[in-house]
Amino acid sequence: MSPPPPPKACAGRARVVEVWAHNEEAELARISDLFRELEFPVAVMATSYDVPSRPVMPRAPRTPNLHAGADGVYRITDRVPFRYALDYSCDCLHARVRAARFFQMSLALLDRDGRPALGRIWRFHLGVPRAEDERFLAELGVEEASVRRADRSRLAGALTECCAIYNSRVTWVTSDGAEDTLHLLDCFQNPLLVRRTTDRRQLIRSSRTFFPELYDLRFLAEWRTLSGEEPPLLAAAKSGTPDALLRGFLALTREPAFAERMVGYNGMLFGLGHCDTSDIQRFYTSYEEQETRVKEQRAAVNQNSSLSTSNAFGF
Repeated sequence: MSPPPPPKACAGRARVVEVWAHNEEAELARISDLFRELEFPVAVMATSYDVPSRPVMPRAPRTPNLHAGADGVYRITDRVPFRYALDYSCDCLHARVRAARFFQMSLALLDRDGRPALGRIWRFHLGVPRAEDERFLAELGVEEASVRRADRSRLAGALTECCAIYNSRVTWVTSDGAEDTLHLLDCFQNPLLVRRTTDRRQLIRSSRTFFPELYDLRFLAEWRTLSGEEPPLLAAAKSGTPDALLRGFLALTREPAFAERMVGYNGMLFGLGHCDTSDIQRFYTSYEEQETRVKEQRAAVNQNSSLSTSNAFGF
């Protein structure tokens, strides 16, 4: 009699599986099977840099020309096209992400109770060195690395084939919204086209198209709901523990009114700026405002308690 198969959902601390070129195909096959079965519908992603990206700032569209008139007054002769600060912020985001040739992407698949699939967290080491860089290193006598990095196009192909994207039954979660999402989106696009695409609205459309159910934990911790309620993960953010936000979000998903409460949150990415407009800026709560509210609520509770005690004793 053969032994029973190991459980797919493992409680406790998950182990990190490093994914390089030599084991990428095998690990992607495991991940694809898990996505197809939909036993672990929550995909948590995070990116980091093992080699920091070089600082790159996008150039301004045009520089105004000053011309001295006959009256000695300098005037601007070249009109500068108006650009929203949010657009420039998104340009900076694109520049920062695409300046990184190598990065790590961690991926964990969870069930609704927060148990990781196979007790694993996959960390993909992504990035392909340019041919001119390899020639330069060879001329310097630097030996070729024995371990090659994983190919981002294979990652994108596997996620597409197993219906991990374009699928509203898969919930994608990030804690650094715009940057994480842009790294993953770039895996699905032509590298030559990616370098020329910096449009903020296109990024918003792509994120909503590829990930119909996309939530940013940081956004949920700092922004009120459209009905004016406190941020859903405000209490979890105040606890200070590293996994409090994720556990708080999983608790939200188990609530019957989850979909109703999340109206207006789906697809909102922290750092992208597409929601920092004046008409909804009032929904943002700063930490100072949060602390003030907590102090006011405590003072009100203490005052009510004192009044109740006084009335009970007939004072």
